[in-house]
Amino acid sequence: MTARTVAQHLWQLPQNVVGAALLGALSAMRRVKRLERERGCLFVEVEGSLAVSLGWFVFWCAPITTRWFHIDRGVRDHEHGHTYQSRWLGPLYLPIVGVPSTLRNVYAIGYREVTGRRWLGYFDGYPEKWADDLAGLDRAQLKREWPPA
Repeated sequence: MTARTVAQHLWQLPQNVVGAALLGALSAMRRVKRLERERGCLFVEVEGSLAVSLGWFVFWCAPITTRWFHIDRGVRDHEHGHTYQSRWLGPLYLPIVGVPSTLRNVYAIGYREVTGRRWLGYFDGYPEKWADDLAGLDRAQLKREWPPA
């Protein structure tokens, strides 16, 4: 491991610790389908519906539609887009990106429960649009493939 890699892991230490803990929990629940080291990250494909980027760890699942969300084929790249945010922001990533992203998830769940429809605006605002842009995703195209809300 190079000094640069060690420094990068330390710069992202809070999210790396949470990511390692999540990997341990998912492994204990036997929800890890596959691990791949790629693009400077550990991509963790999980069973069920989960998509989150935590430092070195990129958790993603196959496309799935749940009661609250449609996780599309761009999920893996979108979560990788968040890794750039993590690398740039370091210990500020969780409060600057993680908290707003979590709040957008909470809003999406509440929206579905109140209106009876999935919220289609999740990726239209900060920090999700930024992650899509960093990943080079065409969200408008992906949304055209989504099932009805």
